[in-house]
Amino acid sequence: MEASNRKSQVLKTHFDRHRSSLSRSELVVAEHLLAIPIDVLIFRSAEEIAVETGTSDATVIRTAKRLGFSGLPELKRLSSRVMAKTIPAADRLEQRFRATGDDLAKVANQMFVEACEVLTSTKDALDEQALRSAVGMVEEADTVWCLGMGTSETPAKHCATALSRVGVRTRCSGASGFALANELIDLRPQDVVVLFHASREVPELKLVVAQIAAIGCKVILVCGIQLQEIYRDKVSAILTCLGVRSKLASWNVSAIVLADIMTYGVAVRSKDRALAAKKRLAELRTGVDRGD
Repeated sequence: MEASNRKSQVLKTHFDRHRSSLSRSELVVAEHLLAIPIDVLIFRSAEEIAVETGTSDATVIRTAKRLGFSGLPELKRLSSRVMAKTIPAADRLEQRFRATGDDLAKVANQMFVEACEVLTSTKDALDEQALRSAVGMVEEADTVWCLGMGTSETPAKHCATALSRVGVRTRCSGASGFALANELIDLRPQDVVVLFHASREVPELKLVVAQIAAIGCKVILVCGIQLQEIYRDKVSAILTCLGVRSKLASWNVSAIVLADIMTYGVAVRSKDRALAAKKRLAELRTGVDRGD
């Protein structure tokens, strides 16, 4: 990565705009953040930055907010967007190796910290109205289709399994191209599609959303923040999951949690159906154990 590209223009713009409102300790933190290359900054925790600047975790977090970000996770995410677009995936993995080292205990701690950041950021970004709307659509659907594009197939499978266990008829697919088209033949207007896709827009996503909408199905899109901005008026509801640029924690973590929240919401609104499904599942498991 060229030196000129290792600094964040986004962060500098925020700094120039807000520097006059920063306290002395916040200014120390802000100037330190500006000095850290982007490919290093994304791996820094609030605790590490506090140690490096002789301040505190609270001061680091407060500085990020004073600079106009919702917190340190958003500061890192927005500051590193250019890097994500310009650096090949293999090079980013190599940077990750350099940044984390090979101390497994240290890496494990970093990954737990990043996972907490993923969940906290997703919680802060939760649109409660969109969540209630999604729960209502799923509750009333004839069949709920859980589709996962690429690596998002994992939360799609989890969502389908969780919903089926509370009595919702589901289908799941991680297919693409012609295989996905073959499966979507069975879609009916009274069905609901929960579509999981983490990152950038791809032609297939745009096409699938348009085709599903043309059938008359409602679409709940579980996606990252960039897709939220693009598809806000193109789907029935959007649930946004935030990831981390370091990739030490998966976007799927927050997508799975949102699927669990939505499932619980459906179960609470249709208690008899959920209880009957649990009872039936227990009976089936007992039969399997006995070999009936």
